[in-house]
Amino acid sequence: MVIFNILFAVIFGYFAFFMAYFLFFAVAGAVSRPKKYTRTEQLGKFLILIPAYKEDGIIINTATQVLNHDYPKDKFEVAVIADKLQPATLAKLSTMPLKVVEVKFETSTKARSLNVALAELPGNYDYVLILDADNIIEKGCLHSFNHALQSGFKAVQGHRTAKNKNTPVAVLDAIAEEANNNIFRIGHRAVGFSSALIGSGMAFDHTYYKKIMDGVTEMGGEDQEIELRILGRRDKIEYNIGAVIYDEKVQNTEVLAKQRTRWIAGQFAFLARYGSEGIPQFFKGNLDYANKILQKLIPPRVIMVGLIPVLALLAFALNLSVNWWLWLSLLGVYTLAMLFSIPKHFYTADLLKALFYIPKVIFSM
Repeated sequence: MVIFNILFAVIFGYFAFFMAYFLFFAVAGAVSRPKKYTRTEQLGKFLILIPAYKEDGIIINTATQVLNHDYPKDKFEVAVIADKLQPATLAKLSTMPLKVVEVKFETSTKARSLNVALAELPGNYDYVLILDADNIIEKGCLHSFNHALQSGFKAVQGHRTAKNKNTPVAVLDAIAEEANNNIFRIGHRAVGFSSALIGSGMAFDHTYYKKIMDGVTEMGGEDQEIELRILGRRDKIEYNIGAVIYDEKVQNTEVLAKQRTRWIAGQFAFLARYGSEGIPQFFKGNLDYANKILQKLIPPRVIMVGLIPVLALLAFALNLSVNWWLWLSLLGVYTLAMLFSIPKHFYTADLLKALFYIPKVIFSM
């Protein structure tokens, strides 16, 4: 029984630390005010890169929408990075006022596609914006990015939000993204840390981005290596809530489970490669870098939420020193963090329906 008490105490401490972490940054994000950038008449020129891997069904619509953006036409260029697109799609793209960069790899990755495009498009650009093939940018998005970049930031994450909330799973995915926006972006910037990157809807100084991307061949969902390269230089990643990008959300549990499983695998790979750097960077005073490593120690939240009731039941059955109500209190802390993080417009009947899908999502992992 002593072994069980020690084991459960260690697990409880591990979970409790990160529940407190969520709540701290959730509150920081909730009470902060959106940053106002100094408005400038100077408009930088953007290169908008859209990697498209077998995205024949959506890339034409995405490219059309981006081309019609309200930023001055001579101040941005669109480039579709075509990886395994069909001939008919390529033919249609060739008739549009954009650049097509065709790529062929034995093993395709987003980073490789981006590096080829950066090498082939050496034009006179000030900034580069990375979009996914299913992204839609809101009116004023480039103007908002321009203000942030003109303020001196070299890396800016935009406000990526749900394009669709047509299924309960899509609602859950949308809520997760908004919670992450508040905790890992708004909340972190409010207390002086860098924003996390998402993988799309992010803009950079063009020259800076080329240097950061040099040698990067793999790219996970959160662009982890890019983040560490930026933080290793002690540069800040800004979060711009006013630059809105709409992103397609996962619509069924099977796809969501595969996506989350892939992310978890990427998290373990990241820790295996960079985990040992966290403590040395902390003692060097690079708290941003150390915090990024710390984030990768966070257990997947869907697994934590599923495990805590089980551990509470076991604690009750075995009469362990860490009582069952202490375990359930962790869910209370997590719920409070989510209440601070979920935007008010999500509080509808659709949210109630989506909550009933949480057990299905947990068991699908």
